[in-house]
Amino acid sequence: MTPQQQTFTLASGIEWARRLGVAALAGGIAGLVAGGIGGRLFMLVLARLNHPRATGIISDDGFVMGQFTFAGTRNLLMVGAVLGVIGGLVWFAVRGLRFGPPWWQRVSLPLGATLVIGRMMVHSDGVDFVVLDPPLVAVALTLSVPLLATILVTWLGDRWIGSDQTVWQRMPAPVAWTARAALTLLAGVALVGLVTDISRIL
Repeated sequence: MTPQQQTFTLASGIEWARRLGVAALAGGIAGLVAGGIGGRLFMLVLARLNHPRATGIISDDGFVMGQFTFAGTRNLLMVGAVLGVIGGLVWFAVRGLRFGPPWWQRVSLPLGATLVIGRMMVHSDGVDFVVLDPPLVAVALTLSVPLLATILVTWLGDRWIGSDQTVWQRMPAPVAWTARAALTLLAGVALVGLVTDISRIL
């Protein structure tokens, strides 16, 4: 390998690491805002709607309903940020699979993430959806967390990294389309499960 090739490889590695760090930072900010701050505000709304009947009940996330402590808020912010970092790395891995007109590229990832993550968060036997009224509000607020987080990480990531080619554009087209088909199938399965759970909750 020539010195020029070594320099190019080193520069490429540094740039790749920078973009990975930027994606993690964008995800952390998105998770902190949507999952931490937004999650706390959503809990406040549900607690107000169900006071005093639900006060003191342990939520599905392990928080005591109706009690807003510094420790609980700190833990929620930390969990939101950590999960956001993971989400940012996932976004970085799949962002190159977006296709179609700009509006669809902006909508597809948040929609898919909301379905998949929402399927994991919404349960027909969950305390948050059985005890709290109205249940549709609890479902809507829960789904708004991954939706808001993905919109924010996409906006920040695209601004900070740009829309340059990713590894997916350098792969054979059938490989990328197979990955897109797999993600679409995953979102479809999540949609069916989510609709089933919501129907049971309501």
